Amino acid sequence: MSDEPDYIKALKRTQERQKAPGAAKAAPAASSRTTTPAEREAIRWAQEVGGKDVRTAPSLSGAKVAILVQKIAPVGNPPATVEGLPSREALEERIRTAQGAGENVLGCFELTTGRPLTAELADGKVTFSAGKPREIMKAQSPERMIRMATKQAEVLAKTRKLDDRNQGGGGRGRR
Repeated sequence: MSDEPDYIKALKRTQERQKAPGAAKAAPAASSRTTTPAEREAIRWAQEVGGKDVRTAPSLSGAKVAILVQKIAPVGNPPATVEGLPSREALEERIRTAQGAGENVLGCFELTTGRPLTAELADGKVTFSAGKPREIMKAQSPERMIRMATKQAEVLAKTRKLDDRNQGGGGRGRR
């Protein structure tokens, strides 16, 4: 039996698990989960439609269309979930299954065009009508961001007021 405290033993076990080959493969997958501008816009749209408490399913990354569904609950208001789907055909099938599964379809969004879709279910057939395209923010290059920051700094330098309190050399006791 060693004289080490329990927290030191737990810390060593955690470090050994992190060094294991299985943990090394899992770590990059979590860090590579970056969202594209279209996915961020779909999440913004979902928050506008379904409220701020919207969950994002992992299937949204790499999807072409998204659906916002909410479980129908007898009590309370469960959070809505944004799910990604690979095609409009898969979206049609998901809308049909949501009707029978006790889910309310709040809306659909096409990530490729940046448009919300209105789905109508009539006689077992789903039809879509596209809405007005949303403005998707595009990522700026680092060079452009540096140029814009430099330009902003030049404007601020020209318009900055001189600080009267610091002009006299400022030592202690000076007025």
